[in-house]
Amino acid sequence: MLQVLWGFIFLLFDINVSLYSIDILPDFIGWILAVYGLSKLSNHTEMFICVRIAGIFMILTSLLQFVISFMGSGNFIYTYLSKLFSIENADAANLLSNIFWGLKLIALTLVVIALINIRNRLGDIKRVKILRTVWFAILIIEIATFLFNNFIMAYLPNSVRNAIMQILVVGVIFLKIWLIFSAYKINKAVSSLNDGTA
Repeated sequence: MLQVLWGFIFLLFDINVSLYSIDILPDFIGWILAVYGLSKLSNHTEMFICVRIAGIFMILTSLLQFVISFMGSGNFIYTYLSKLFSIENADAANLLSNIFWGLKLIALTLVVIALINIRNRLGDIKRVKILRTVWFAILIIEIATFLFNNFIMAYLPNSVRNAIMQILVVGVIFLKIWLIFSAYKINKAVSSLNDGTA
């Protein structure tokens, strides 16, 4: 279960080195850790088997995204998408990035739902509600940020734009830390359950 916790850290935080925009916490490593941890949890609920399959798909998807980011803006995938949809390479890169982002959110939601189910089996209803609420808030902020960046930001003055982005970023960081803390609590409960002390 501790691997799922470390996987969450890699998946929830994108820390980029600005020179080449290289993520020093790559998602594919997070998915590898999460899938390994989920395989240990599959004896608690069958939902983890399905989530593990989604995690394996996300390993491949995030590895593809990682490789594409190293290939630059003139790579064959962006060129193919730009010809297919009659758009510029930059728009093709944005389209592909948004697809990867959506797949990641869906897969993370499945992991959180599985964690909620295992917490529910442990009988800790209060923490289940907190975990559900925190993830729902993270989803709302992520979607609001996506909508803001893609549809609203261009129409606002710089000062308003920066203030809104700071509020969204600080809010989502706080909630992601809270989610990781909740996953840590679940890890402790599952470990004690496995040890027979729960």
